[in-house]
Formats: sequence, C-alpha cells, structure tokens
Amino acid sequence: MVKKLLLGLGLSCSLAFGSATIFKGTSQAITIDSEPEGAKEYLDGQLRGKTPLSVSMKKSLSTHTIRVIKEGYSPVVRTMEKSYDPVALVNIIWDLSTTDLLTGAIVEYNPNNYMIKLEKKK
Repeated sequence: MVKKLLLGLGLSCSLAFGSATIFKGTSQAITIDSEPEGAKEYLDGQLRGKTPLSVSMKKSLSTHTIRVIKEGYSPVVRTMEKSYDPVALVNIIWDLSTTDLLTGAIVEYNPNNYMIKLEKKK
C-alpha cells in the first residue's frame, strides 16, 4: 500500500512539473568537430575551445550560432537547429507545457553533432 502511494505521488509530481524538464533536463550535450581538426569554435560569439569539442548547452527558444575558424581556411558559420521535443507533449495535458516552455525543455537541439568541413582559402 505504501509503495503504491509513493509511486503515485512520484508520478504525479513528475508530471506536474514538466515532462521534458524532468525526463530529459534543461541542457543538452552538443559535439562540434571540423575537418581539419584544431579549429577555433565560437558559440554565440564566445570562444569555447578547439575542435573536436563537446559543450553542454542550455535548451532555449533563442537562436544560437556556431562559428568555426582556422588560419588558412575560410570561416564557417552555422545556425543551430532545434526541433520540438516530443516528450513535452505529455506536459500539454498537465499544464499546457508552460513548465517546459519556461525552462526551454520544450525544444531539443537537432542535430546534436556538427561536422564542419573547412575549405582552404584561395
């Protein structure tokens, strides 16, 4: 009886506070690699390191850009793509997805791996 009560309480709490927020979190790992490797990687204008690189990105509805540069190569700029996280659909039933919307968990970065091919300058 106590186990059923605790299970019911836990399920109710998890559904009440945002499905995608609870099940997948509000951050996502993004991997950026380049050919050739060792290029500087900027995320939203801030240097994050050299490729290959893995960063934890807070999920948000904002637009994010990746800029990859290496001496002797033309720079490449990409806008990170997002898609609606299907786990957030469960939350629509409970609070119209407001929790997932506020935390950014309503979206996920897709793809979460970027391979940037740099071209030599002529």
